[in-house]
Amino acid sequence: MKYRILITLTIVITQLSACQKKDLNTAKKTENMNEEKFEWDGMACVPDDYPVTVLSPNVFYSNGGKHITLIPNMSYTTGSWSGSGRSWASEPSPAPDHLSITWFSETENKIYAGEFSLPQQKIYNLFKEGYIVYGIPADSDDSKKTLHKETYTSLTAGLAPKGMVVVWMDGRNKVEIGRYQAKELGRKEANEVFKRHFKSSGDMPETIDKAEFDRLTPEVKEIIRQGKISSKQWDDYRLRYNWKVEFNKPLEMYKYYIGFFNSEYSGYLPPKVSQENFNKIILEPREKVVPNYIGMYVTAENHRNYLIRLETLDEKETIEAFKKLEELSPKSVITMFITVDDAFKNFTVTLKNDKKEIKLEKALLQLFILDKSNDLKKQK
Repeated sequence: MKYRILITLTIVITQLSACQKKDLNTAKKTENMNEEKFEWDGMACVPDDYPVTVLSPNVFYSNGGKHITLIPNMSYTTGSWSGSGRSWASEPSPAPDHLSITWFSETENKIYAGEFSLPQQKIYNLFKEGYIVYGIPADSDDSKKTLHKETYTSLTAGLAPKGMVVVWMDGRNKVEIGRYQAKELGRKEANEVFKRHFKSSGDMPETIDKAEFDRLTPEVKEIIRQGKISSKQWDDYRLRYNWKVEFNKPLEMYKYYIGFFNSEYSGYLPPKVSQENFNKIILEPREKVVPNYIGMYVTAENHRNYLIRLETLDEKETIEAFKKLEELSPKSVITMFITVDDAFKNFTVTLKNDKKEIKLEKALLQLFILDKSNDLKKQK
């Protein structure tokens, strides 16, 4: 009996010790996330023709506001959804766990505000992992190109119509962190915020400023006239489809880069990912957003290396083709089929599934023969 009690006590003590060790490890990881600092800036961007002025509060913060990285206050932000706006050089800071952002949407003549919890562990892991780059390291003494690790340098808040917010991590790669929804301030609160920031004695204007309206494209002017401003276009960019790339010839792809309509970009490997597994992201079916350009470095049976470059995929044509194929056969794989001619001078792109084929007629396509000076195969 005493022997059984001794065994039971030993098991309980061992389990308690393991739990305590696990708790200590978890606490240490949390402490690292809140204290380990990285060099990064806070930025903002907006879609074309939807300028905003960033108001206060305008911060990424972590650890209860102890560490703060500002997004430029009172900055009139224009540009595109695929780029980042102005930034201020910030002191090194930990991975953020919250974003607080307020802005005046000139196009809508509204003020939006929101405070959002960010996936700090994901952001921390991305900072820590970084990606592998072939080039001259920032701390190089001899300006010699090498394979070396770099990491992300900014977090960007994308501000779209109707209070839509998307956060990305930017660097040579660009990764979406999440999609969030800000609230429109009521008229009374909006007037107070407007007066405080714009040093105005009067209330916020009832309609869009005429000078601002005159700068817009005819398409956006018509959207405003009809009262049809929406975030649907930018939400559609984020829709995922089960798709892959396939060639009509036995080509070995040894490197690629890809940009997406949702503003993400991928081309540099995380340190623990092999090139073979990285290539599978587009060579094998998996859920991905719609691409707007792709560059694929391949070796043909003639042992020559080529760059197959989908320089630009037409937004409307490409997104509608993906949607159509998904509607016709929701469970089937969509294949982006690349047909290269025998002379390796031209190629075509067709999207297809088990129901239909759609040729992308408006895509800008380029094919290059690679020589030793621009062949990236040796840089793996």
